[in-house]
Amino acid sequence: MSGLSLRPHAKINLGLRVLGLRPDGYHELRTRFQTIGLTDELHLQTAPSGLQLRVEGATLPIDSSNLVVRAAEILREGRGKLPGAELFLRKRIPLAAGLGGGSSDAAAALLGLNLLWDLRLGTEELKRVGSRVGADVPFFLVGGSALGLGRGDEIVPLHDSHPFHLAVVLPPLTCSTREIFQLWDERHLPSLAAPETRFSGDSDGDPVEEPSGRSVRNDLQDLVVDRHPELARYLDWLLRHGAAAAALSGSGPSLYGLFGSRAEALRALSGPEWSGVNVIECAPRGRAEYWRGLGLPLSD
Repeated sequence: MSGLSLRPHAKINLGLRVLGLRPDGYHELRTRFQTIGLTDELHLQTAPSGLQLRVEGATLPIDSSNLVVRAAEILREGRGKLPGAELFLRKRIPLAAGLGGGSSDAAAALLGLNLLWDLRLGTEELKRVGSRVGADVPFFLVGGSALGLGRGDEIVPLHDSHPFHLAVVLPPLTCSTREIFQLWDERHLPSLAAPETRFSGDSDGDPVEEPSGRSVRNDLQDLVVDRHPELARYLDWLLRHGAAAAALSGSGPSLYGLFGSRAEALRALSGPEWSGVNVIECAPRGRAEYWRGLGLPLSD
Protein backbone atom coordinates (compact mmCIF):
# COMPACT_ATOMS: atom_id res chain seq x y z
CA MET A 1 0.00 0.00 0.00
CA SER A 2 1.53 3.33 -1.06
CA GLY A 3 -1.31 5.80 -0.45
CA LEU A 4 -4.42 6.29 1.67
CA SER A 5 -7.13 8.95 2.09
CA LEU A 6 -8.96 9.29 5.41
CA ARG A 7 -11.61 11.61 6.84
CA PRO A 8 -10.98 12.44 10.52
CA HIS A 9 -14.18 13.42 12.35
CA ALA A 10 -14.94 16.07 14.96
CA LYS A 11 -16.47 15.24 18.35
CA ILE A 12 -18.61 16.87 20.98
CA ASN A 13 -18.63 16.26 24.72
CA LEU A 14 -22.06 15.22 25.95
CA GLY A 15 -21.23 16.32 29.48
CA LEU A 16 -17.86 17.03 31.09
CA ARG A 17 -17.09 16.61 34.79
CA VAL A 18 -13.85 17.88 36.33
CA LEU A 19 -13.36 15.74 39.42
CA GLY A 20 -10.13 17.28 40.67
CA LEU A 21 -6.40 17.60 40.14
CA ARG A 22 -4.41 14.38 39.78
CA PRO A 23 -0.98 13.77 41.37
CA ASP A 24 0.56 13.91 37.87
CA GLY A 25 -0.72 17.47 37.40
CA TYR A 26 -3.50 16.57 34.98
CA HIS A 27 -7.20 16.78 35.81
CA GLU A 28 -9.36 13.76 36.55
CA LEU A 29 -12.19 13.91 34.03
CA ARG A 30 -15.40 12.10 33.24
CA THR A 31 -16.98 12.82 29.89
CA ARG A 32 -19.04 11.28 27.16
CA PHE A 33 -17.49 11.67 23.73
CA GLN A 34 -19.56 11.54 20.55
CA THR A 35 -18.21 11.66 17.00
CA ILE A 36 -20.15 13.92 14.63
CA GLY A 37 -20.39 14.37 10.87
CA LEU A 38 -17.92 17.25 10.51
CA THR A 39 -14.64 16.10 8.95
CA ASP A 40 -11.14 17.02 7.81
CA GLU A 41 -9.26 15.17 5.05
CA LEU A 42 -5.91 13.47 5.53
CA HIS A 43 -4.00 12.00 2.60
CA LEU A 44 -0.96 9.83 3.33
CA GLN A 45 1.61 8.17 1.10
CA THR A 46 4.92 6.51 1.69
CA ALA A 47 8.18 8.32 0.91
CA PRO A 48 11.80 7.15 0.79
CA SER A 49 12.59 8.87 4.08
CA GLY A 50 11.54 11.61 6.49
CA LEU A 51 8.16 13.08 7.35
CA GLN A 52 6.62 15.91 5.39
CA LEU A 53 3.28 17.61 6.14
CA ARG A 54 1.36 20.09 4.00
CA VAL A 55 -1.75 21.86 5.31
CA GLU A 56 -4.58 23.56 3.43
CA GLY A 57 -7.47 25.49 4.95
CA ALA A 58 -5.71 26.71 8.10
CA THR A 59 -2.44 28.21 9.24
CA LEU A 60 -0.76 25.45 11.24
CA PRO A 61 2.83 24.46 12.02
CA ILE A 62 4.22 21.59 9.98
CA ASP A 63 6.86 20.46 12.49
CA SER A 64 6.58 18.27 15.60
CA SER A 65 4.39 20.87 17.32
CA ASN A 66 1.64 19.69 14.95
CA LEU A 67 -0.12 16.65 16.44
CA VAL A 68 -0.10 14.83 13.10
CA VAL A 69 3.69 15.01 12.86
CA ARG A 70 4.05 14.29 16.57
CA ALA A 71 1.93 11.15 16.20
CA ALA A 72 4.05 9.95 13.28
CA GLU A 73 7.28 10.61 15.19
CA ILE A 74 6.14 8.70 18.26
CA LEU A 75 4.90 5.83 16.11
CA ARG A 76 8.38 5.52 14.56
CA GLU A 77 10.19 5.35 17.92
CA GLY A 78 12.03 2.08 18.50
CA ARG A 79 10.66 0.42 15.37
CA GLY A 80 13.86 0.16 13.37
CA LYS A 81 14.23 1.50 9.87
CA LEU A 82 10.90 2.58 8.43
CA PRO A 83 10.11 4.41 5.20
CA GLY A 84 9.11 8.03 5.36
CA ALA A 85 5.71 9.56 4.72
CA GLU A 86 4.18 12.53 2.97
CA LEU A 87 0.96 13.80 4.57
CA PHE A 88 -1.51 16.35 3.24
CA LEU A 89 -4.12 17.73 5.65
CA ARG A 90 -7.14 19.68 4.46
CA LYS A 91 -8.71 21.40 7.48
CA ARG A 92 -12.44 21.95 7.84
CA ILE A 93 -12.91 21.33 11.57
CA PRO A 94 -12.39 24.71 13.29
CA LEU A 95 -9.22 25.15 15.32
CA ALA A 96 -9.20 25.52 19.13
CA ALA A 97 -12.97 25.05 19.18
CA GLY A 98 -13.48 22.15 21.58
CA LEU A 99 -14.29 19.80 18.68
CA GLY A 100 -11.12 17.70 18.82
CA GLY A 101 -9.96 18.30 15.25
CA GLY A 102 -6.24 18.14 15.98
CA SER A 103 -6.59 14.97 18.03
CA SER A 104 -8.76 13.36 15.37
CA ASP A 105 -6.20 14.20 12.68
CA ALA A 106 -3.45 12.66 14.85
CA ALA A 107 -5.48 9.48 15.39
CA ALA A 108 -6.09 9.20 11.64
CA ALA A 109 -2.35 9.59 11.07
CA LEU A 110 -1.66 6.72 13.48
CA LEU A 111 -4.22 4.49 11.78
CA GLY A 112 -3.05 5.35 8.30
CA LEU A 113 0.68 4.98 8.99
CA ASN A 114 0.04 1.71 10.82
CA LEU A 115 -1.27 0.41 7.49
CA LEU A 116 1.22 2.14 5.18
CA TRP A 117 4.20 0.99 7.24
CA ASP A 118 2.69 -2.48 7.77
CA LEU A 119 3.21 -2.26 11.55
CA ARG A 120 0.15 -4.41 12.35
CA LEU A 121 -0.41 -2.74 15.72
CA GLY A 122 -3.71 -3.46 17.49
CA THR A 123 -6.07 -0.85 18.88
CA GLU A 124 -4.75 -1.07 22.45
CA GLU A 125 -1.16 -0.48 21.36
CA LEU A 126 -2.25 2.41 19.16
CA LYS A 127 -4.14 3.87 22.13
CA ARG A 128 -0.94 3.80 24.20
CA VAL A 129 0.85 5.69 21.44
CA GLY A 130 -2.09 8.07 21.04
CA SER A 131 -2.22 8.95 24.74
CA ARG A 132 1.34 10.25 24.43
CA VAL A 133 0.22 12.55 21.63
CA GLY A 134 -2.85 13.98 23.37
CA ALA A 135 -5.55 12.99 25.83
CA ASP A 136 -8.36 12.97 23.23
CA VAL A 137 -6.46 10.91 20.64
CA PRO A 138 -7.36 7.45 22.04
CA PHE A 139 -11.07 8.23 21.68
CA PHE A 140 -10.71 8.71 17.92
CA LEU A 141 -9.19 5.24 17.69
CA VAL A 142 -12.60 3.98 18.92
CA GLY A 143 -15.16 6.54 17.71
CA GLY A 144 -18.91 6.53 18.09
CA SER A 145 -20.05 7.11 21.66
CA ALA A 146 -17.65 6.44 24.52
CA LEU A 147 -16.98 7.30 28.13
CA GLY A 148 -13.69 9.11 28.73
CA LEU A 149 -12.08 8.66 32.16
CA GLY A 150 -8.76 9.60 33.74
CA ARG A 151 -7.29 12.43 31.67
CA GLY A 152 -10.00 11.59 29.13
CA ASP A 153 -7.69 9.01 27.54
CA GLU A 154 -9.19 5.94 29.25
CA ILE A 155 -11.91 4.99 26.80
CA VAL A 156 -14.95 2.81 27.53
CA PRO A 157 -17.04 2.23 24.38
CA LEU A 158 -20.79 2.80 24.80
CA HIS A 159 -23.79 1.78 22.75
CA ASP A 160 -24.78 4.24 20.05
CA SER A 161 -27.36 6.82 21.12
CA HIS A 162 -30.84 6.94 19.66
CA PRO A 163 -30.84 9.16 16.56
CA PHE A 164 -30.70 12.91 17.15
CA HIS A 165 -29.41 15.96 15.29
CA LEU A 166 -27.12 18.79 16.23
CA ALA A 167 -27.07 22.52 15.72
CA VAL A 168 -23.43 23.48 16.22
CA VAL A 169 -22.50 27.12 16.83
CA LEU A 170 -18.92 28.16 16.03
CA PRO A 171 -18.34 31.60 17.61
CA PRO A 172 -15.59 33.79 16.11
CA LEU A 173 -13.25 33.40 19.08
CA THR A 174 -10.83 30.89 20.53
CA CYS A 175 -10.38 29.37 23.98
CA SER A 176 -7.15 28.05 25.47
CA THR A 177 -7.80 24.71 27.17
CA ARG A 178 -4.80 25.26 29.41
CA GLU A 179 -6.05 28.67 30.54
CA ILE A 180 -9.57 27.42 31.21
CA PHE A 181 -8.28 24.60 33.41
CA GLN A 182 -6.02 27.08 35.21
CA LEU A 183 -9.12 29.13 35.96
CA TRP A 184 -10.82 26.01 37.30
CA ASP A 185 -7.83 25.42 39.60
CA GLU A 186 -7.86 29.01 40.82
CA ARG A 187 -11.55 28.99 41.65
CA HIS A 188 -11.70 25.41 42.97
CA LEU A 189 -15.18 25.06 41.56
CA PRO A 190 -17.21 22.27 43.18
CA SER A 191 -18.27 19.50 40.83
CA LEU A 192 -21.94 20.45 41.24
CA ALA A 193 -21.46 24.01 39.94
CA ALA A 194 -22.97 23.52 36.47
CA PRO A 195 -26.54 22.69 35.36
CA GLU A 196 -27.18 19.18 34.11
CA THR A 197 -29.60 16.95 32.26
CA ARG A 198 -29.80 13.58 30.55
CA PHE A 199 -30.71 13.92 26.87
CA SER A 200 -33.36 11.44 25.82
CA GLY A 201 -30.98 10.14 23.11
CA ASP A 202 -28.95 8.31 25.77
CA SER A 203 -29.53 4.58 25.49
CA ASP A 204 -26.85 2.99 27.62
CA GLY A 205 -27.30 4.17 31.20
CA ASP A 206 -24.20 6.37 31.00
CA PRO A 207 -23.93 8.05 34.44
CA VAL A 208 -22.00 11.17 33.37
CA GLU A 209 -25.11 13.34 33.65
CA GLU A 210 -28.15 13.18 35.90
CA PRO A 211 -31.55 14.70 35.04
CA SER A 212 -32.48 18.23 36.20
CA GLY A 213 -32.50 21.27 33.94
CA ARG A 214 -32.10 21.89 30.23
CA SER A 215 -28.34 22.01 29.77
CA VAL A 216 -25.89 19.14 29.44
CA ARG A 217 -23.57 19.40 32.40
CA ASN A 218 -20.14 20.84 31.63
CA ASP A 219 -18.10 21.93 34.64
CA LEU A 220 -16.06 24.32 32.48
CA GLN A 221 -19.05 26.07 30.94
CA ASP A 222 -19.52 28.81 33.54
CA LEU A 223 -15.82 29.69 33.38
CA VAL A 224 -15.86 30.04 29.61
CA VAL A 225 -19.14 31.99 29.60
CA ASP A 226 -17.77 34.36 32.25
CA ARG A 227 -14.85 35.08 29.93
CA HIS A 228 -17.05 35.32 26.82
CA PRO A 229 -20.54 36.49 27.93
CA GLU A 230 -21.93 36.39 24.38
CA LEU A 231 -21.93 32.59 24.62
CA ALA A 232 -24.78 32.77 27.15
CA ARG A 233 -26.92 34.43 24.51
CA TYR A 234 -26.19 31.68 21.98
CA LEU A 235 -27.07 28.98 24.52
CA ASP A 236 -30.32 30.75 25.32
CA TRP A 237 -31.19 31.04 21.62
CA LEU A 238 -30.66 27.33 21.09
CA LEU A 239 -32.99 26.49 23.98
CA ARG A 240 -35.61 29.01 22.90
CA HIS A 241 -35.56 27.51 19.41
CA GLY A 242 -36.47 24.09 20.77
CA ALA A 243 -33.21 22.39 21.70
CA ALA A 244 -33.73 19.54 24.15
CA ALA A 245 -30.36 20.50 25.64
CA ALA A 246 -27.58 22.97 24.86
CA ALA A 247 -24.02 23.15 26.13
CA LEU A 248 -20.40 24.05 25.56
CA SER A 249 -18.31 21.30 23.95
CA GLY A 250 -15.18 20.56 25.96
CA SER A 251 -13.38 23.78 26.87
CA GLY A 252 -15.18 25.62 24.06
CA PRO A 253 -15.89 27.91 22.49
CA SER A 254 -18.11 25.73 20.26
CA LEU A 255 -21.66 25.19 21.46
CA TYR A 256 -24.27 22.68 20.41
CA GLY A 257 -27.98 22.15 20.72
CA LEU A 258 -29.55 18.69 20.58
CA PHE A 259 -32.68 18.26 18.46
CA GLY A 260 -34.97 15.38 17.64
CA SER A 261 -34.74 15.80 13.86
CA ARG A 262 -32.72 17.46 11.13
CA ALA A 263 -35.68 19.70 10.26
CA GLU A 264 -35.84 21.00 13.84
CA ALA A 265 -32.10 21.72 13.88
CA LEU A 266 -32.29 23.56 10.55
CA ARG A 267 -35.27 25.64 11.73
CA ALA A 268 -33.36 26.61 14.86
CA LEU A 269 -30.42 27.83 12.79
CA SER A 270 -32.50 29.75 10.26
CA GLY A 271 -33.31 32.76 12.46
CA PRO A 272 -31.79 36.24 12.11
CA GLU A 273 -30.06 35.86 15.48
CA TRP A 274 -27.28 33.88 13.82
CA SER A 275 -26.31 36.58 11.34
CA GLY A 276 -22.52 36.73 11.23
CA VAL A 277 -22.12 33.53 13.27
CA ASN A 278 -20.91 30.27 11.72
CA VAL A 279 -23.55 27.61 12.43
CA ILE A 280 -23.95 24.12 11.00
CA GLU A 281 -26.40 21.26 11.19
CA CYS A 282 -24.91 17.80 11.49
CA ALA A 283 -25.63 14.40 12.99
CA PRO A 284 -23.77 12.13 15.39
CA ARG A 285 -21.82 9.25 13.90
CA GLY A 286 -22.20 5.85 15.54
CA ARG A 287 -19.16 3.58 15.73
CA ALA A 288 -19.69 1.58 12.54
CA GLU A 289 -20.76 4.72 10.66
CA TYR A 290 -17.69 6.57 11.99
CA TRP A 291 -15.31 3.92 10.67
CA ARG A 292 -17.03 3.84 7.28
CA GLY A 293 -16.83 7.62 7.10
CA LEU A 294 -13.21 7.59 8.21
CA GLY A 295 -12.45 5.27 5.31
CA LEU A 296 -11.34 2.17 7.21
CA PRO A 297 -12.89 -1.13 8.34
CA LEU A 298 -14.21 -1.19 11.90
CA SER A 299 -11.31 -1.62 14.34
CA ASP A 300 -10.86 -4.56 16.67
